[in-house]
Amino acid sequence: MEIKVLGSAGSEVAGHRSPAFLVDGAILLDAGTIGLTINIQEERKVRRIFLTHAHFDHIKGIPFMVDNLVSRGTGNTVTVISAREVIRDLKTSIFNGKIWPDFTRIPTPDAPVLRFQTLRPSREEEFDGYRLVMIRVNHTVPAYGIILINPEGKRIAYTGDTGPTDRFWKNVERYKVKHLIAETSFPNRLEELALKTGHLTPALLKKELAKMKNPPPKIYLMHAKPQYFPEIEQEIQGLARNNIRYLRQGEVLTI
Repeated sequence: MEIKVLGSAGSEVAGHRSPAFLVDGAILLDAGTIGLTINIQEERKVRRIFLTHAHFDHIKGIPFMVDNLVSRGTGNTVTVISAREVIRDLKTSIFNGKIWPDFTRIPTPDAPVLRFQTLRPSREEEFDGYRLVMIRVNHTVPAYGIILINPEGKRIAYTGDTGPTDRFWKNVERYKVKHLIAETSFPNRLEELALKTGHLTPALLKKELAKMKNPPPKIYLMHAKPQYFPEIEQEIQGLARNNIRYLRQGEVLTI
C-alpha cells in the first residue's frame, strides 16, 4: 500500500496544506488538498474519496477537483463515500446549486462527475478488493475514523479529527493495525481548547494510545496547527517513543 501525503496540516497557511492522503493513486482519505498537489492525469485516476467528516479543511479539494474533471472532459466519475450525516451536509451545504454547482447532475444526470454513497458505521464494506470500516469518533460534528485494508491484507487506521475516544481504538486492536495516522492539533498548554474543539494534544494522545494493550508499532501524526508546530513536535519528542513522528506533505509511505 502506497500513501502519498497531499496535505497534513491543521490549518492552511503558506507552505501548509489541509489533510488528504492518496492511497495507491486511486483512493483519497479526506480531501482537503487535491488540485494544488496532483495534476489532472493523477486527478482522473481517483475513483473514491472516503471522508471522515464534513469540516471544510477536509473536503475543500472536492469542489475544485470535480470542476477540473468536467472542464477537461475526462468523462470519469468520483464517488464520495461516508456516513449519512456527512453526505447530507455536503449535499445541503456545498453542492446545493448556490455555494457550488450540483455536480451530481453535471455534465448529465445519467453520467455525472460526482456521486455520493453512504456507509453504515462499524460495518465492513468492500470496494474493488479493498475493505473499509468507519467508526464514530469524538469531534464537534459527526466524524468517523477509518480502517482501510488493501487486497494484500496491508492495513492502515486513520483517526481524522478526534478528541478522546474509545470505540475506534478497540477496532484498531481488533484489526491488528500496524500503521496509524492520528491527529495532534494543539500543544499541551492548550488542552482546554483542544477538548472544546474535539482535538488532541501530545499529552492527550499519550492517554489515547494507553487505551490499547498493543498500539500500532508505527504512528504518524497530522493536523498540527502550523503556528504551534515546533512546540507540539518538541512535546511529542518528550513522550520518548521512537515510533511516533509527524508526516511531511509530499512524502510517500509504503506499508
